[in-house]
Amino acid sequence: MIRSIDHVAVVTTDVERAASFYAEALGFHETGRLETGHRGTLVFLSLDGTMVELFGGGEPKGPAEGQPDVGYKHICLLVDDVDVEYARLMARGVEFHMAPTTVEAGLRIAFFRDPDGNPIELLQRPE
Repeated sequence: MIRSIDHVAVVTTDVERAASFYAEALGFHETGRLETGHRGTLVFLSLDGTMVELFGGGEPKGPAEGQPDVGYKHICLLVDDVDVEYARLMARGVEFHMAPTTVEAGLRIAFFRDPDGNPIELLQRPE
């Protein structure tokens, strides 16, 4: 029986820079590190039971010409108030590619990217 998602793995060009961003800007807490022979240092971060595993050694790449993006689309962070988090992150220099917007069913969302361009969504559910 599948019980839950244990973690999401994110490949980054600079694992220390990414770990700092996830911890300092987003409030994740580092829970451990693992030195590997094939990927270098893996950094594990947690936020209220959600785990992110950061892999270093990634290379930036874009989608192939004419090919749709395939794979995980984004990480979504549930927040109490999208507008408050938007203002806080903007003050830290985080650039958003979608400002806070209310969409279907009264959901309020905004999108930004981590230092490697991985999309992250802020989500506020209606009360």
